[in-house]
Amino acid sequence: MDIDTLQLLRLLQLADSALPIGSTAHSFGLETLVEEGTLRVEQLEIFLQGYLAEAGTLEAAFCRRSYALSAQIATATFEEQWLALNNELSAFKTARESRVASATLGRRFLQLVAGLEESARLQQVLRAAKSQGVEVHYSIAFGLVGRHLGVAETATVLAYLQQSLMGLVSTCQRLLPLGQSQASAILWQLKTALIETAHTSEDLATHPQDSTVFTPQLDIGSMRHPGLETRLFIS
Repeated sequence: MDIDTLQLLRLLQLADSALPIGSTAHSFGLETLVEEGTLRVEQLEIFLQGYLAEAGTLEAAFCRRSYALSAQIATATFEEQWLALNNELSAFKTARESRVASATLGRRFLQLVAGLEESARLQQVLRAAKSQGVEVHYSIAFGLVGRHLGVAETATVLAYLQQSLMGLVSTCQRLLPLGQSQASAILWQLKTALIETAHTSEDLATHPQDSTVFTPQLDIGSMRHPGLETRLFIS
């Protein structure tokens, strides 16, 4: 088996939305939007397009920045800069539940991969994040792991976006009358949007001072989530 094939197989495993890190327990505010009648099946595809254009672009840019930073093997300040990158993304996540969800998934993802791979760097950042109380976000952890595995940067970003989108659609299947065929059709139609998001994030990663995100519905939904009378999800 050549190295490219091995990398592809590993990337496919890590980009599986069923990866055992607890992602199926989080709706990132979607549960509130469905409960309040704000999000319906017929709106889902356009809603997810908007998600990719805003939150998806931001997360993909941070994924790229983590990848680029981890490529600087000889950089003595890597640990400090990588933790600072996570703190920067935390500042964009105004809703506590979604912020904690992202950090929980990121930590579990990194722990899982560190258990599969022998990597001093992965162990290093896990220890540093724990000792300094820094949240490890999913997209940033994914970028670090993609570089460690030797997967191309854009392929890593696309894999991250794909699993994120699949996770959201899977969540909606449990909250809405959304069948498997319709869910597959939505994911199929959004492939072009995934590619556009990945391309847009490249410029944003190069100019991080221009980073913005505007997702008021999801943020408010996440903030209101603890007040729901009945909940299927943690966030």
